[in-house]
Amino acid sequence: MADDPRTGRDVREKNPSLAAFLAIFPGMGAVYNGNIVKGITYMLIFGVLIALTSNAAGSDSAVFGLMIAGFYIFQIVDGYNEAARLNRGGAASPARPGGEDLSLFSSVVVLAIGVLFQLVNFDVLTFRQVSRLWPLALVAFGIKIVFDYYKREEKHNGKH
Repeated sequence: MADDPRTGRDVREKNPSLAAFLAIFPGMGAVYNGNIVKGITYMLIFGVLIALTSNAAGSDSAVFGLMIAGFYIFQIVDGYNEAARLNRGGAASPARPGGEDLSLFSSVVVLAIGVLFQLVNFDVLTFRQVSRLWPLALVAFGIKIVFDYYKREEKHNGKH
């Protein structure tokens, strides 16, 4: 056990296998790694996917079921990788460069999901209409990936 030079607190090495095992319960791998907000976000995303699956009709439920499976596996792998990265001396996710962008992006995604569900509650939209909007999440993630790529290229080209 060593002291973190930034906080002066004891830093314990994380067990990647334990992080992956705890992630069997969505979000708990991130919580174990010290990323409370990320863990709560994973729990909320998992809950939203379950709600969408249970209220979807026909082939939409199969799509949401596959999304649940993919997200479930992703967050287990993410818990393992985050613990391994922490052990190599990397900082926790919120402190890494660009981590603020991820937090802002995650906040916007959660806010958009909340607004959509509230519009369903006010009978402005039907749940069927909302459930058919899920490809917009892929579009948003794609835009974020492209934006991050060009941001990294700009930093890389600016340094040399």
